[in-house]
Amino acid sequence: MNYLLLAGSMILAIAGQLFLKGGVMASSLSLNFNSIITTLFSPKVFLGFTLYGISSIIWLFALKKFPLSVAYPALSMTYIVVVLFSYLLFKEPLTANKIIGMLLIVGGVFILFR
Repeated sequence: MNYLLLAGSMILAIAGQLFLKGGVMASSLSLNFNSIITTLFSPKVFLGFTLYGISSIIWLFALKKFPLSVAYPALSMTYIVVVLFSYLLFKEPLTANKIIGMLLIVGGVFILFR
């Protein structure tokens, strides 16, 4: 159950970030009040913040169950998933440096969980 809290928080955070990115890509966000308000209340951005907020609430329960020194580094696995989904959904480049960075993150998390 404890790992489900951690995984649930991570999955919702990832989904939230992807919706935020999709929402701002579809918006005409600029540095004026009307543009910011319109973007914040666009369906994708609003959903992204909602998912991210729920993720933060679940994260509190995960923090109650895990030491911060374990939980927070585990959260870094979301970076890998976001990079992969950014490549698939938004056609962002998947460079050698990104792949090496992702492998280093996986290695670091693996060491921490041993």
